[in-house]
Amino acid sequence: MNKLEKNELIETNASLQDSLTKENEKYYGNLLIYIRTMAVFRDVKKSEELLLEVLRDILDAQEQGFSAEEYFGENPKKVADEIIKQLPINLLDTLKIVLIALASYSMFNTLPNLIFPDEPLDIGSLLICGFYWAIMVIFSLWLLGISLYRFKDKFSKLVLLLLVGLGVSVGFYINFLISTPLKVNLSGNLGIVTIILISGLILYLFYKEKDRKFWAPFLPILLTSAILGILTRIDIFSELLSSKEGKIGVGVILGILLLLQYVFIFFTSRQLNN
Repeated sequence: MNKLEKNELIETNASLQDSLTKENEKYYGNLLIYIRTMAVFRDVKKSEELLLEVLRDILDAQEQGFSAEEYFGENPKKVADEIIKQLPINLLDTLKIVLIALASYSMFNTLPNLIFPDEPLDIGSLLICGFYWAIMVIFSLWLLGISLYRFKDKFSKLVLLLLVGLGVSVGFYINFLISTPLKVNLSGNLGIVTIILISGLILYLFYKEKDRKFWAPFLPILLTSAILGILTRIDIFSELLSSKEGKIGVGVILGILLLLQYVFIFFTSRQLNN
């Protein structure tokens, strides 16, 4: 699959949606989310091609004075399911999604884990937790998809929300519980070089990303973790930061940044939804 072609399809789709009426935008928006979430094991490029065809059909009908509901019918789920059936299974795309999620999780969690050089990096734990969160993301997307047309009442949505909350809680529990023998000691210069390389890779990926609003809230805590990780490996700062008071101070700083991160994510999501 050509990534550039897929991205072009997505960008064209997003651009054309600006021409939809409010009623058609809601109809197509639900259809788009449902297909993208429920077709996670199928060919992504083919999925985007069919979504674009549907969007163009809706725009053509709109120009003739018909709404999307009048054109496709009052059962959009049936239309979406028929589209999904046309999509070939593509486990390679799914594997890529899982590996990207795993790499992202590992990369974003490595820097905070490298702050104190006396604590080895548990690579095994990172991999296990990364796989769990990748599966959790796919499961959450699936729940989002089925909730659009099947579970519309408040009680059902509350149950789905509780399921996601339970999955997140289990994920955090696993993160604190699991310890493996696959640990690497990254103290001294080796740790500094590793932190610089990971930080450089994150900044490069952020620079290459077109939609930076989603990732921007994560940068302050990651870069602060990188700076603290480097300072704790320099003799002049290590004794202060590795002391009991220093660790408390680091914890407070990271706690404040984590709170600000959630605030930024909240406001960013509101802007993206407007």
